[in-house]
Amino acid sequence: MPLDQTKPQSLAQVIAKLEASCTLPDVKRRDLISAITRTATFLNRTPADLPADVPSLRQLLETIQPTQAGISAKSLSNIKSNLSKALQLMRFAPRDIPTVERTSCWNTFFEHTSAKHQDWALARFAAYCCSRRIEPEGVTDTVMTTFESYLDARLLGKDPAKLCKEMKQTWNGIVQRNALPLAILTYAPNPRFRCRPLTDYPASLQSDIAGYLEWRASKDCLDPDAPDKPLQPTSLRNTKAHLTQFLDALVSSGADPADFLSLSDVVTPGNMRAAFRVQMKRRGETKGSGSLQNTAATLVVMARDRLKVAPAILDEMIQIKKKVSTNPKGMSEKNCKRLIQFNDWQNVIRIVSLENVLMDRAVANPTSRISALHAMRAAALTILLSCPMRAKNLAALDLERHLTSHRKGTHTLYHIRIEGSEVKNHEAVEVHLSPRNSATLHRYITKFRSNLTEVRTTALFPRARDGLPRTPANLSGDLKAAIYRETGLVMNMHLFRHFGAKMYLDAKPGYYENVRRLLKHRNIQTTIDFYAEMTSQFAFDEYSDILANFGGRRD
Repeated sequence: MPLDQTKPQSLAQVIAKLEASCTLPDVKRRDLISAITRTATFLNRTPADLPADVPSLRQLLETIQPTQAGISAKSLSNIKSNLSKALQLMRFAPRDIPTVERTSCWNTFFEHTSAKHQDWALARFAAYCCSRRIEPEGVTDTVMTTFESYLDARLLGKDPAKLCKEMKQTWNGIVQRNALPLAILTYAPNPRFRCRPLTDYPASLQSDIAGYLEWRASKDCLDPDAPDKPLQPTSLRNTKAHLTQFLDALVSSGADPADFLSLSDVVTPGNMRAAFRVQMKRRGETKGSGSLQNTAATLVVMARDRLKVAPAILDEMIQIKKKVSTNPKGMSEKNCKRLIQFNDWQNVIRIVSLENVLMDRAVANPTSRISALHAMRAAALTILLSCPMRAKNLAALDLERHLTSHRKGTHTLYHIRIEGSEVKNHEAVEVHLSPRNSATLHRYITKFRSNLTEVRTTALFPRARDGLPRTPANLSGDLKAAIYRETGLVMNMHLFRHFGAKMYLDAKPGYYENVRRLLKHRNIQTTIDFYAEMTSQFAFDEYSDILANFGGRRD
């Protein structure tokens, strides 16, 4: 039977055809219809609202997370499988091609794989090629493109483009490592723009930049030429990145890098305009952005404090900075959207109880390194929920520098103090952990931390290879992935600060001073700018109660 070219517009019509089918066993029909109705329930839609074509459905299914849907990952996989079968049986999606025996040439190719995951990665592609009588020697980019189209019309569970890119990478690795006389497949590179390295510029400019960064890092308070406030390592890295992006854009505007002999040659109003136009065109922007604002600020500070440019030139550069600045106020749109998930108290319970879930899992197998990672995440969550500090400070916590403990009966209580010199806004962070949170941290330190690395270290969250503290990006990324895997919540480490403010203001609207102290803001206006919007809901609730009282009156 050929594929039905008059495709229905919704899954409701798929259900209608399933119900009208005389060839399906009752149990099979029930399971297929159930897969459709449950999918609609998870998406908070009706079957009539959902498209019946595979590519559109696949995008919607990606938004379903097992924990949030209240089912297991296996159950969700079964639902997707039955949904795919329903579409194929009713001819709303093409059926899979019949499997054929793998040819001797393909068997020879698979003898060169070095791991099981390589076999699995290419098994589907090999089956497709065998059914089309395509041997490894005939594999080309065109074949892979056709295969991706084949998957796109059938696959509900995974992104065909991502899957095929991984297959190309696996194929290329096997071909190159074994010097096989087969084609190297091409794929789109990382879309992120990569700037020219600073080594592409004259040595004199490189020396100038290195000297400037060294000067900005100077901490000699008695040196009359030293900056008033030395930059922290992260700020130094950002300054270097801003200069790299600025110089690359300037070259793209038509400037000759051979002319960049010193910072004085390149940090000018004219060059700022030329470079910023390139960057805005590159990003499809018609006005300023936070990135351009930061770069402009770096150049203005450099011109004022290091290059000592004339006042008229500095004023011109400041005006350029104002034009590309966005002057954001309050929380970003992305973080506002992510906080909405905590309007559901079930999600609040999930994140608050996750540390116990992870620690219980660790205790079940205390000698495993995986269990040590579970316990590490539990300890990090314990600290973040007690004191929502910045990722940099959490990752850098040290047993000797930041933690003190004392015995109280049979319990060990912990105290954390981070000096102001280590904090972004120079406000010291200090917190006494509760007995319950101290117990979680104590168990991690005494039972699991030593399994993370064989190197003797005082880092609270050490790396395996050298015992040094994990980087903020590494710890935050690991914790974010674990939270999503366990709860379905999208939550990075910095969002814990906004989460803490939300929980506090939901319970006590208007208590901005307490939230300021919790987050260690220097200025209460910062707290108000970020979180005033959160107390709006309290006003709406009060208003609803007022109207409800009027509606309930009986005169």
